[in-house]
Parts: sequence; C-alpha cells; structure tokens
Amino acid sequence: MLHLAERRTLRLQASSLRTPLVVPSFSSRIPDVEKVFTASKEFLDGAFLVSAYDLANRHLSPPYDFAGPLFLDSGGYEIASESDLSDVSSDPSGGLADWNADSHRAVISDWAVAVPTVIVSYDHPSVRVPIPEQIDRARTLVAPHSDCGIELLIKPETKDQKFVQIDAVLKYVRDLSPFCAIGVTEKEVGNSVLERMIHIAQLRVALRKIDLNIPIHVFGSLDTITTLFYFVVGADIFDGLTWLRYAFKEGHTVYRQDYGIGEFGIATKSPKVEALCWAKNYHYIKDMELEMRRFLNEHDFRVFRYHSEQLKAAYESVQEEVTT
Repeated sequence: MLHLAERRTLRLQASSLRTPLVVPSFSSRIPDVEKVFTASKEFLDGAFLVSAYDLANRHLSPPYDFAGPLFLDSGGYEIASESDLSDVSSDPSGGLADWNADSHRAVISDWAVAVPTVIVSYDHPSVRVPIPEQIDRARTLVAPHSDCGIELLIKPETKDQKFVQIDAVLKYVRDLSPFCAIGVTEKEVGNSVLERMIHIAQLRVALRKIDLNIPIHVFGSLDTITTLFYFVVGADIFDGLTWLRYAFKEGHTVYRQDYGIGEFGIATKSPKVEALCWAKNYHYIKDMELEMRRFLNEHDFRVFRYHSEQLKAAYESVQEEVTT
C-alpha cells in the first residue's frame, strides 16, 4: 500500500517543527475575537494562526508569543465576502478595501515576535494571478528575523475559477522548493471531500517524485472528520475556526448549544458554554494530533478512535485514482 502520510519537518531558518500539526485559528470573522484570543491564552500551548490583517487593524492585541509556532496568515480571508466551509454566514467582517500587498509587507517588516513564525504569502480575493507569478511574489517576501519561514498559499489563477487547477500547479512543482510549506484552502482544492483528497494526494506524489518532502497545509480544515481524511493522503498542517464555532464530541462536530445542554446543563449561561467548549475542543484536536502521530508508526487505521473504516475505504479509493 502506498503510504502518503509520513513524518515531515516544517523547516524555518533557525528551527524545525515536526508534523502533523493542528493549528487553531483566530480571526475577526469570529465575533468578539479579542475576547476569545485572550481567554485561549490560558490553555493554548502549541501552534496557532492569526491574520496579518487583524494585527494591522488591531483586532487582536499583543502579546503573540505565549505559545508557538505562530502562523501569520495573509489577510485574504478577513476581507473576502465568501465564506469557508464552516462559516454560518457569508458576510465579511468589515475588511478594508485598501488591504494590499504593501499593507501585508508592512506587517511583516514590523514583525518582532521571537517565537518561530510561518509567514503566509499575500492573498486578496480580487487579485488572481497565474501560478508562476504567485510563486515569484512569495519568493520576494523577506523573513523579518532568524526564525521564520515563508509558506506559499496557492490560489485560483483567475476570478472565474472557483478551484485551484491542480494540473497547473504540478507543472511548477520544482519551483516550490524555496518554501517551508505549501498551502491550499479546503474550499478551493476540490468540489468534494474525495476530489480534495485526490488533489492533495497528486500534489504529494509529485513532490515525492522530486524528493521535495515539504509539508502541505490545508487552510480552513480543522474539525473532527475531514482533517483526518486529508491527513491520510499526505497533508500535514491543518488550521481553521471550526473549533470556535461548534463543539467536538465523539468524532462529530455538533451545534454548540445542544452540546452545552448535555454536558453542562440548561442553566449554564451561554458565555460559559462557549468558553468551556473552546477549551474542550482544543484538547480534542490535540488528542487527534496524537492519533495522527501514532498512525505514522504502522499506518494502521485502527489507531483512529472514530471513522477508521471510512478513512481506510476513502484512502483505498484515492489509491485507485493516483498513480506513483
């Protein structure tokens, strides 16, 4: 059986990090994100993601060095009118129209946080350019201190495209070596879970063929099910806001208020239910990360407490589609 999930290394300039990595995200697309961010500092002890846009516009306040590594996202999601797959609304958070590549570079040049930092290449929902230009633009980013790395976020090439054209990406796979990771958004890498798995696997196989063993990052995918499906076909880093929007329980992502009734009782006030869910969800995804790490020992799907049979069946379906 072809094993696409492996131990990989996220290499920065002065340090390296082992994958897989679950990366809880913070964004102004979440109401009262400053409150959530402050509360989460009490239990967060690993990687997390914030947006350069949110930092520039003071939606999140320092310090940002209470854990790490830190992923500094591009800001494209915060100013987009489109939603991701876990959004409950398609309304943007009020992003500024003048957020541009210079704004993004200004945040990077002022970055003085000492924790290991992954800087995600610039993205704007109204700016679409060919893959070679996306690569060249990301190459020009300069890491602000000695423990940073640049991640290329691959986007559709034209405004008419809803999805990344994976064949177009594979033509330039040899040009991906300067980056510490390659990112795609879950919503844009395919139109179904199976199609996304196939495209991720195709990218992984292409990287493997040229001995380029860099991590693949799926943006917007951090939940109880799809994270595992993308992991077994070669993805390594997973971030998202689902952990703040819903509750995680026994392999499922559920409506938070229903979860609160069963877990905390009907008299528990909603703000407390929210805070308790954040902490419980965080520990849930950290346990899931440990399951993924155990899977890498023998590639035995039975290490997954939930969805093991579905994962195995889906993986076998992808094998039929992907050539080595």
